[in-house]
Formats: sequence, structure tokens, C-alpha cells
Amino acid sequence: MSNFKYKRNQLYCEAVPLKQIAESAGTPVYIYSYQSLVGRYKELKQAFASAHPLICFSVKANSNLTICKVLSEQGAGLDIVSGGELYRAKKIKVDPKKIVFAGAGKTEEEIREAIKAKILLINAESEQEVEEIDRIAGELGRKIRVGLRINPDVPGGGHRYIQTAKEENKFGISLKEAKELFLKKEKFSHLNICGIHFHLGSQITTPQPFVRALKKIVPLIQELKKKGVEISYLDIGGGFFGVANKFARAILPLVKGLEINPVRSKSRFMGTAPAEHQGTSNGVKLILEPGRFLTAESGILLTKVLYIKKREEGKRFIIVDAGMNDFIRPALYNAYHEVIPVVRKPLNPQPSTLSDVVGPVCESGDFFAKDRNLPLLKSGDFLAVMESGAYGFVMASNYNSRPRPAEILVKEDKFYLIRERERYRDLIRGELTMEGSPP
Repeated sequence: MSNFKYKRNQLYCEAVPLKQIAESAGTPVYIYSYQSLVGRYKELKQAFASAHPLICFSVKANSNLTICKVLSEQGAGLDIVSGGELYRAKKIKVDPKKIVFAGAGKTEEEIREAIKAKILLINAESEQEVEEIDRIAGELGRKIRVGLRINPDVPGGGHRYIQTAKEENKFGISLKEAKELFLKKEKFSHLNICGIHFHLGSQITTPQPFVRALKKIVPLIQELKKKGVEISYLDIGGGFFGVANKFARAILPLVKGLEINPVRSKSRFMGTAPAEHQGTSNGVKLILEPGRFLTAESGILLTKVLYIKKREEGKRFIIVDAGMNDFIRPALYNAYHEVIPVVRKPLNPQPSTLSDVVGPVCESGDFFAKDRNLPLLKSGDFLAVMESGAYGFVMASNYNSRPRPAEILVKEDKFYLIRERERYRDLIRGELTMEGSPP
């Protein structure tokens, strides 16, 4: 599916050579492929087609307005985790009935804005939060839909920082707590607690964690139905990474096996849900929240070699102009990202040397690759840090007072600036001296 390929020894994004973008836009720069982005969405939609899911792109993976808008135009909704992400969704006019809101620490203002926006579902993560949502909805005179995020105590993902569904993690509530809340849902007069949500983590390459979670969730749904509790939405989160069909084949039989009352075509809660959200033939509406699945392979970080430093033992340090402030995943998660030259020398095989690719930030953790066999390079060459389209720019910072990079979207033989490179003046915007005036 990747649209980053070599042609005549030059790395291209779709029909545009990356060297051309580097020379035009400068480096470091994030570059995204329109065709990869849309292609990944269509792949996922087709894999789960029989369930007619609502696919809500996880904005935290890549919050650029253009990226979100491209996916929205394809039919995607948005999974948000903050008021700022809701603000972005409103800016590009995403249908609020395609927005779901999760997060363990929503503020009163964030809840208030979500209710005013009439989004599809607020996924609450504690009984205290349910009480708070009910209070705020009452003040606003609204009746709203709420889901409960369940922590099924199932490990998922790679690094422990990206596992979110173990008992020791801060997210969600236990199955026992969820059952108790559902059974006293009438206590919350301004809420329709009608959804179940879980999210296992990130970079899950096998469907087995989802199977284990659903084998815990499905019996709860069946038990609740017997007790007269109607479940309308089943949000299984995101985090899956790999071949969409593999996950669909494992997940869909479990979802189709549910016997849940149909979703009402009319509702007094947060407005009427659109027809396409009225559930499968069994009544449940399946919601997916892909993030990395859609954007990781769709983007790269392009950087320029500044210096080559050689050690006596033969190892090299390739010092580039991008740093951990631009892309923190290798430092934070010890994440592996392939690093490849933008222009290959026409030799096969190319001479290579054991190398570390490092940045200019004053931290030993400032690296993109360690102990890699990379071809001989020189100052001015360009390198691509692959699969950087997720959790890349969104986690960038101004550490060491470094301006954040530009972002580019490529579509066929054209490329578009979708975020300007920050300037030094941007670094001090909003700062004041003790006298109260700008520096």
C-alpha cells in the first residue's frame, strides 16, 4: 500500500521525487501520501463491510486539519480525546454524529462543549465522570448518549506505555463496575447509557487481544439484554496494525453473534442518530477507531545530513537536522523506524557501515536509528524516516527552542503545504516580560 518507492534510484512519494520537496520546502519536513491515506481507509472499510461500521479516525495519531478533512470526505468520523480536537473537528465541519469522545480526564468545559456540539457519543471512564456528565447535561437541559469505557484486563500493543487495557492502566472501568452502572442507568436522568467502549493499546499485530476482549464483553452484553438494558453501540477502539482482513475475519463473527435490540430510528438523546448509525441487522452499531493503521505508512519524516562523525572502532554517527523534538517515538518508545536514503547510488550492493542516525538536540536519547547498516553518505544528503505519519508531528515540541517542521501532502504529481514551518518569532508568541509586555 506504500506510495513511497524508488524510481531510477530516487525515492518518490506518488509521482513527486522527495528531493524536489526537500529543496523546495526545506528540512526537516513531514510528507504524507494522499493515495496511501485514502487507500488504507478503503481497505479497512472493505474488510469490515458486512458490519457497516462507523470508522472514526483517531485524531491523536495525526491532527492536521487537511489529513482529518481528507478522511472525513471519504466518510470517516473522528475519535477525539480533548476539547482541542473537538475544536479541530468543528473547524473542518465534521458531522457531529460521527464524533466519539474518550479520555480519562475530561474537564467540565470539554464535556460542556461536547454536549453543545451534539456529538454521537461521550465514552465515560469512571462513575464519577458519569455523574459529572449527567450534572452538566442537566444544566444545559439536554438528554445525551453515553458509553462506558471498559478495561477488560487484556494486554495489547508493544511497549508498555502504549498498552491501555490492563488492570494497572488508568483507563476505563472493570466489567463488574460497568455492569453495576448499566443496571442503575435510570438514576442518571439526563443520560442514555447505551454504549460499550474498549481500547487495548497501539501496534497490535494479531487479532487475538481483540478476541480475548470480546469474549469478555459479549457475555456482559447478553446478560444486560436479559435484564432489559439496551446496548446500541459497541466501540472496539483501534490499535490494530497490519492486514485489515485478518482482524475482520476474527472480530466479525463475534460481533454478528450478538442479539441486541435494534437502535431506535428516533431518539430524544443528543438528537436523532443518522440512518447509517442505526446498527447492524442484530441492532448493535460497530465503531472502529483506527489511527496508526491509517496514517503511519502514509507519512515520512524527511531530514538532511549535516555531519558525519567517525569513531576509531569504525562506527559512524550520521548527524541530521531533525531531532527528537520533531519525532520522539524512537526516544520515548524505543520504536523502530526504517531510515533510508532519498537518493541511492547506482551500485548494487552499496557499500555500508554500521551507523547511528542522530539529531542535534542536547540529549543522548536524541536518535532515530542505532547500529544500522547504512550506505556511505555525505553532508547534504537526504534521509527518510519511514512510517512516521502517526504520532509524529502531533508529539513534536519546541525543546531546545527549535521551530517545528512543515507538513506537506502529495497527491499524484503535485504537493501542497498543509502546515507552515514555524519561525523563531513563533517560539515566543504569547510570552511576556515581568513588565507585562512582549519581549
